[in-house]
Amino acid sequence: MQFEELNEEEFQQLLAGHPLRTFIQTPEMARVRQKLGYQAYYVGVKKDGKLLAATMMGARKTHFGFYEFYAPRGLLVDYEDKELLSFFTKSLKKYIQKKKGYVLRIDPYYITKERDIDGKIVPNGIDHSLGIQFLKEVGFQKSNRLYQQFSLMFSMNLEKSAEETFRSFKTLPKRMIKKASHLPIEIREATYEELELVKNLIDETGDRKHFKGRNLEYYQHLYEEFHPKGKIKFLLGELDVKAYEEERRNTLQTLKREMETLQKEEKKQEWEEKIQKEEHLLEECKQMQANQAGKVLLSAGVFLLCFDELVYLFGGNKKEYLHLGSSYFMQWTMIQYGLEHHFTKYNFYGISQPSLEDGVYTFKRGFGGYVEELIGDYELPIRSYYYFDKFIKKIKCRE
Repeated sequence: MQFEELNEEEFQQLLAGHPLRTFIQTPEMARVRQKLGYQAYYVGVKKDGKLLAATMMGARKTHFGFYEFYAPRGLLVDYEDKELLSFFTKSLKKYIQKKKGYVLRIDPYYITKERDIDGKIVPNGIDHSLGIQFLKEVGFQKSNRLYQQFSLMFSMNLEKSAEETFRSFKTLPKRMIKKASHLPIEIREATYEELELVKNLIDETGDRKHFKGRNLEYYQHLYEEFHPKGKIKFLLGELDVKAYEEERRNTLQTLKREMETLQKEEKKQEWEEKIQKEEHLLEECKQMQANQAGKVLLSAGVFLLCFDELVYLFGGNKKEYLHLGSSYFMQWTMIQYGLEHHFTKYNFYGISQPSLEDGVYTFKRGFGGYVEELIGDYELPIRSYYYFDKFIKKIKCRE
């Protein structure tokens, strides 16, 4: 076996067919990271001219001139092939040492054990305990913290028709999608100049849900690298305020006319409640601050379209308009897109925990699917400075 530096084309060929492939290992993502200050490297292992394993890595300079190496969602290797994994690991260690690196961090898209929608282990399902054992035996250490990526994901397979898929949703998503589809809500792609709208709405939701969004520069880099190739969609959900107000007025007038013809008191009470609800919605319309186009922003989402997977990367919504269902409608729009364009997996991306007390998980769970528990972050010590750096960080955590 030989360890070699690779060019983008060689690496891309292995990535495209590898079972652990993700958009985070793509050359496009490497260029995004380069714009953020990382140096990019592609390396791999060949045998008889055939590429058996590879990874994209980024490196950034830290203290004392040493470099921290990180292979986002790498390594792309068969973790149960101990000979290959051991050779790759030893070669990486030598290579990174020459580059003045002190650590290699990895967080592969490699699940521990197969889990169901509730996060419970599936009997006789996928079990990667052996691969995890080998990873530790060749020198990787489990990190005590998450570095950059989620270790818990929620996904669903796109294997049914649109009608069957919709019927499989929980009651709330179905109800909200039906509601939004009858309102003058448009789900459209944002332009490059509108990325700040997307960012601000995601940040607003992050403040509410306690997660940190990205800066505008990051979204711009994603757009620049992925959008020309049709691999990313920045979506906005907007309500036509004038059309919505007109609908509310027409509905209110209809209800009032119908009430005049009612004979039974219990029916009148029911109609009075409907009228009060419509009057409340009409008043809400008057408070909406529409833009110059007469629209009000309801929701935003960032979706990656890579290989056979459609990834819901970021999302946000206006709290005061949640009842209109735009965020559910946006998901359904993209799920249908995935079905129409023959994607096989819809990745709702990260969750904190598979608990009904977790609002993000509950929202994603409503569409059906399963929990993916990945093995998390591992570190390969390269130099003794690694232990010094770890000691300093431990002291800082105590302060």
